[in-house]
Amino acid sequence: MVINSTYPSFKVDNPTETLNMWSEFLADYEYEYIMQGLKIYVATSGSDYAPSISRLIGMARKPQELAQADEVSLWREVRPLISRGIYHAEEDFETLSPMAKRLVGDAGQLREWAMLESEVIDSVIQSNFKNRVATMQKRDTEFNAMPIEVQAMVQKTIGMKNN
Repeated sequence: MVINSTYPSFKVDNPTETLNMWSEFLADYEYEYIMQGLKIYVATSGSDYAPSISRLIGMARKPQELAQADEVSLWREVRPLISRGIYHAEEDFETLSPMAKRLVGDAGQLREWAMLESEVIDSVIQSNFKNRVATMQKRDTEFNAMPIEVQAMVQKTIGMKNN
């Protein structure tokens, strides 16, 4: 194992059992993806101890998490469209990034926000929007951390609720 050569103090009682367990838990991931996680862990953790399976998977996800749009840039994308929302909501909604669309919900929401006073938009709506960004990104991170078969089960359950 690469981890043994990277962390000489990483010793296991039963190498076959350990290898089988790690293989089972990492089966949903490409080898290169997990190696990326190990490289990030080695470079950033400062630890003399090998990562756990969950830590390794979390490190492999780090580049994706860092690439997520932040709340300020998402608000900058949405705010100008609110000003145009009464008459241009449908066409403006279609120009939003996928994440911004999820946050706004639909064109009707842009239209509703456009009817509010700008002070309310720039305080209450902005604050609620930024909180929603954080909540949604946390939920996405937790969902993406689940094994693929659990993700499929969750999506199936959500689909059943929406029918």
